[in-house]
Amino acid sequence: MVSLGDLLSIALKIEASGYEFYSNLSRQHSDSLQKFFSDLAEQERQHQEIFRKLIEDDKKKNASLSNWIEEETAGYLKSLADVSIFPNIEKMKTNMTSQDALNFAIGVEKDSIIFYSELIPYIEEEKQIIKEIIAEEKRHLMDLLSIKL
Repeated sequence: MVSLGDLLSIALKIEASGYEFYSNLSRQHSDSLQKFFSDLAEQERQHQEIFRKLIEDDKKKNASLSNWIEEETAGYLKSLADVSIFPNIEKMKTNMTSQDALNFAIGVEKDSIIFYSELIPYIEEEKQIIKEIIAEEKRHLMDLLSIKL
């Protein structure tokens, strides 16, 4: 079985990669996109801190049975991260046009929303925190889509 802490660690890695990606994009632009990407990077950094705290809280709970995720669900979530999110993040590290970067960022934001939404049934008192992160990721997605158009 997989613990909630294991999946929260994946979420932390997603946010860390997002921070790195948006920071790099911010450095590549000198126009209005610089501030936009810088703001996204800062929000991803804040999400990292939230997931770190959730991981610490999970450890303090001694991984009670309620924090264990069924193998089928855990397998789906790990596959989503391994097949969709992380390969796209790796591609984002390559040199690409702004439009390509926006397309990849849109895909990662969508997959992140799905990943975080799937965590909600397994989180107890922290549900609202995850829902707020999902709302922020949805705003990121909408902002990215508006730039792409």
